[in-house]
Amino acid sequence: MMADNQQKDHEEPQDNNEGPTAEAIIVQPEEHGQQSKAEVHTLTTLPSGSKLKRVWQWLHTHKKISIPAITVVVLAVLAAVPFTRYVLAGLVVKQDYAVVVLDNQTSRPVTSATVLLGDKSMQTDGKGRVKLNVSAGEAKLAVTKKYYKTSAREVIVPIGKQQEPLEVRLEATGRQVPVTVLNRISGKPVSNAVVKAVGTETKTDEKGEAIAVVPAEKTEVRGTIETEDYNIAKVTIKVTADKILANTFSITPSGKLYFLSNASGKLDVIKANLDGTDRQTVLPGTGQEDKYNTVLLASRDWKYIGLFSKRDGSDKAKVLLLETDTDKLTVIDEGDAEFALIGWSGDRLVYTVTRNTVNTWEPKRQALKSYHAPARKIVTLDETTAEGNENDHRYQLLGETYVLDQEVLYTKNWDVADYYGEYNSQDKQITFNSAKSDGSQKKVVKEYNPPYQGHKSIDTRPAEFGEVYIRYATDGGAEHDEYKGGKVAKATLTDEEFYDTYPTYAVSPSGKKTLWSEYRDGKNVFFVGDNNGANGKQIGASEEYTVYGWHTDNYVLLTRKNSELRIMSASGSNDNIETSLKVSDYYKPNYVVRGYGYGYGG
Repeated sequence: MMADNQQKDHEEPQDNNEGPTAEAIIVQPEEHGQQSKAEVHTLTTLPSGSKLKRVWQWLHTHKKISIPAITVVVLAVLAAVPFTRYVLAGLVVKQDYAVVVLDNQTSRPVTSATVLLGDKSMQTDGKGRVKLNVSAGEAKLAVTKKYYKTSAREVIVPIGKQQEPLEVRLEATGRQVPVTVLNRISGKPVSNAVVKAVGTETKTDEKGEAIAVVPAEKTEVRGTIETEDYNIAKVTIKVTADKILANTFSITPSGKLYFLSNASGKLDVIKANLDGTDRQTVLPGTGQEDKYNTVLLASRDWKYIGLFSKRDGSDKAKVLLLETDTDKLTVIDEGDAEFALIGWSGDRLVYTVTRNTVNTWEPKRQALKSYHAPARKIVTLDETTAEGNENDHRYQLLGETYVLDQEVLYTKNWDVADYYGEYNSQDKQITFNSAKSDGSQKKVVKEYNPPYQGHKSIDTRPAEFGEVYIRYATDGGAEHDEYKGGKVAKATLTDEEFYDTYPTYAVSPSGKKTLWSEYRDGKNVFFVGDNNGANGKQIGASEEYTVYGWHTDNYVLLTRKNSELRIMSASGSNDNIETSLKVSDYYKPNYVVRGYGYGYGG
């Protein structure tokens, strides 16, 4: 028996899967200065030959792969548990969480309420909504606003996309007052206008409506209405829960208009808000202005004003630049000369000058110029020439000039001092010319040779938008051309049609819209069309009104009886022109620019 037992003591243990045993692993010290004493590590193992043991040994010898894999498994297990899932997700996952805040009594959006979620806060918009980007998981939500009870609760920000905004209802502690805000010019609702009063504020919706919550014991409160692109309006709100006319307020779009006025007995340059308020004298008159030769032309963006005036009682005239952001005045050109403002080509003022100090038989008596307002630089586009002497000479004259966006069109005619002299105009050509307003691309578009020896000229007039008609004499009478798209072609029209009335197109600041009038049944009928002066929509009709210009692309400017400056929405409907808003009485000089449209005021 003893022998048998000893024999068994020396037998190898059998793989009976009875469980793990402790096995000592002796790790030999490494060379090069490592500890001489062997390090002993204990390792939980399985009986030799088990599959689980082989897995364990593989994991132990492939730590670069096994450790990340085990980490992923552990995280997956933790993520399966709701509590640990949100704790882990909050460390790496952020999600948009939307909240809509409503008045508990009226169910209307509560605007400008402060929503605090975790460590993020934001104010509700005109629809009572906010969207905060926060960590997923549990968070504390608090919604506050003056004259409302605070609402607080615990919420769970989901890991995935939120299905619906969380609705929070607030209970008012003050009086709920309905307020409506309208555009003073168009009469249309103004959305997202901020109504401020007694330390709180609210925003209007797409109908221009809002509920202002104010102290119930008040009968009225003072406040302001503010929003982008409008002037700040001071208002008095009647404290009532009813919707009343007294709490409907009109606010004016921001911007200034510049015009001439002789209300003081002198000719002043005035600026005012679009509704005529905040009227200020920018350039006081001297009392010596030539009222028939004072002209104000605004660039299409109203950033610059060109002013031609004789202000000191002498023959010395000046062309001035007024920068509307600072009201700074700069002299563009001056001298013993006659100036004529043609129009604005972007930020370049186009004008002509006739020098009184240069005789007709001398060259450069007349010049066509442009002034680049930002650079304060004059460019001479063209000048006239002359031939001969004091008693017998021929000389050029500038004819009609037009601005078509960046292009300037003009004619150069010929005249003579002595019809029977040596210097007649028989061999001289009349030219129809084009140049860019910066002085580039100057060219003669077409030459004409009327059958005369004395005064030789061609007539021009605006046609459809962006086109010019040309009338020239021939041996058989007169013929007509049409300039369009950079080219001259034959036009089939009669003299009666040539001299007929034609629209004057005013181009909007963006160039995308046009304003013009047509005389129909004894009235001026007004249209707003596209960038080609087509597809016109009628916005009104009256025999008392004429075209003045634009303010932004949203509002058109008109004159009434040549003495009132008025403004209305560019999207007006038929026959509402009489409801246009009067800006001011103003002085309109006896000055006409044919086909004027690139700039306002002439």
